[in-house]
Amino acid sequence: MSTANQSPVDSYELTRLDNGIRVVSATHPHTRGVSLAIYFASGSRYESNATAGISHYVEHMLFKGTKKWPTARDISEAVEGVGGNINASTGKEIVNYWVRVPASKFDLAAEVVCSLVREPILDQAEFEKERKVILEELDMTRDDPQSRISMLAEEITFPGHPLGRDVGGTSDSLQSLTRDDLVRHIADEYSPSSAVVSVAGPASHSDVLEVIERFLGEWAGGASGNREGTPGLATGQTVTVEHRAIEQANICLTMPGIAYEDPDRWTLALLNVILGDGMSSRLFQRIREELALAYAVQSFSHSHSDQGFYGVYAGVSPESAPGAIDAILEELRRFRGSVTADELTRSREYLKGRLVLGTEDTGGVVSWTGRQEALMGRILTVAEVLENFEAVALEDINRVAERIFDPRNYRLAVLGPFESGDEFESRLAAA
Repeated sequence: MSTANQSPVDSYELTRLDNGIRVVSATHPHTRGVSLAIYFASGSRYESNATAGISHYVEHMLFKGTKKWPTARDISEAVEGVGGNINASTGKEIVNYWVRVPASKFDLAAEVVCSLVREPILDQAEFEKERKVILEELDMTRDDPQSRISMLAEEITFPGHPLGRDVGGTSDSLQSLTRDDLVRHIADEYSPSSAVVSVAGPASHSDVLEVIERFLGEWAGGASGNREGTPGLATGQTVTVEHRAIEQANICLTMPGIAYEDPDRWTLALLNVILGDGMSSRLFQRIREELALAYAVQSFSHSHSDQGFYGVYAGVSPESAPGAIDAILEELRRFRGSVTADELTRSREYLKGRLVLGTEDTGGVVSWTGRQEALMGRILTVAEVLENFEAVALEDINRVAERIFDPRNYRLAVLGPFESGDEFESRLAAA
């Protein structure tokens, strides 16, 4: 790949091992740390109702012991004992296990992470103990208002669909899962052909390949399970209100968005900066600074392989909730056709800066290369991304605003001390 120095992520090499594992590495001789992550194109979207939460459950269990490091403490001490960090995350369409250590400890870090995915013990007693931990995690998430409003927003945007379900699953599904279910899931989902190993640090690509070959080269397995997504994005207006006796109301307005390879994604990213990403955005300036209706207000875009959703979140006092909703709807109405050339230029500069800051360390580089290769099968350079941002014109912003800001498909989730959603429904209907 390119060895130009526009960005640390642009100098990478990619090799597919004989067993199908893709290894991508970016060599940066002057860094003193190294990051490694293993990505799988897997996640909660591909779970049935009966197995909801199994991807997340597996993620937890892999840290409970492996053949060489048989306890959770052994695993954590191996990495933390050299000053490193190790963790994992489960999403809707991707799962990853990552580690960051001093560069001199790369072999150790690689062996630990590779051991997680290849040689987990899955002890039955630990399996039962972890079930309780995950159920507590679900309760904690539901108790947190900001986490709960996000869940409600996804539920009404993708009703009855895995994309609208908590990644952690449900109490019923977690209670019914067995250790054998997890064993089957790992066999189906964790295969060499679906794995991407991403590394960033001072090691050369050949040295990285030698290490990964040593720990994963003999790994054999078939292709991952079905990856065909099913539509789940709802249309039409909906309001859901969950009563909770709390001091702050949380509101989230959502609407159909776009997939992560949609040609309009560059335009939507710029549009989002102008509307509600940052303290200089329109939503922040109008709703917080001018009207003082909310402490927190922001817009966001979540994309999946074939669909996505766009939204606006605000945390407000209960008595300010109706006015805040009105103000948000008004900002969406006036957005179309009102964006200036100066706003577009500033949004470009904002995203350029975020790209630089997000990829200046080894963790950012690993995330950039590994996620793209796992999700799309290709890696865009920062230069390519910037070219796409530069190609966006004002008429593109207006066109995408017309596409996204369709009041007929607005869906509103409200969490707070409200007995009814009637007032919110009337406001949405008048949008």
